[in-house]
Amino acid sequence: MTPDTYYVWCGGSCDYGHEERCSGGAYIMQRNDERLDTYVILDDHTTEFRMILSVMIHAMDVIHEGADIVFLTNVSYIQQNYDKVPTDKSANADLINECIALKAKHNSVTVKIVPFHKYPLLPATHQLAHDAMTNRRKGN
Repeated sequence: MTPDTYYVWCGGSCDYGHEERCSGGAYIMQRNDERLDTYVILDDHTTEFRMILSVMIHAMDVIHEGADIVFLTNVSYIQQNYDKVPTDKSANADLINECIALKAKHNSVTVKIVPFHKYPLLPATHQLAHDAMTNRRKGN
C-alpha cells in the first residue's frame, strides 16, 4: 500500500427474497494501514450497484480534496462505469455523474478489482451491507 493513499474497500448486498428488493452498500476506509472509517447505506427498490456507487460518492465527499484514493471491490461494473460519461441508456447516470464530479476534486481516484476471498476487508463490507438489510427486516 502506498503511504498517504486512502484505500476504500467497497462491497454490497442485494436481497432478492423480498418484494421490495432491499440493497445495501458499505465501505471500510484505510490510510497508512489504519482503519479510519466505516460507512453503510441501504435502501428499498434499488440495486447493489447503486448502493456501491453511493458509498463511493460518500467516501470521495468526506476525504479531503487533492487526495489519492483507491477503491477496492470485486464488482467489475463499478470499475467499468464509475467515471465513464453516461449515455441516455446508461443505468445509474445520476450517480456516475456525481462520481465524475467528485473524482475531479482529487489528485487520483482509481478502482481496482480484487479477489473476494483473498482480502478479509472485502467480505467484511458485504457482511456490513447484509447485516444492515437483516436489521431492517427485523425492524431495528
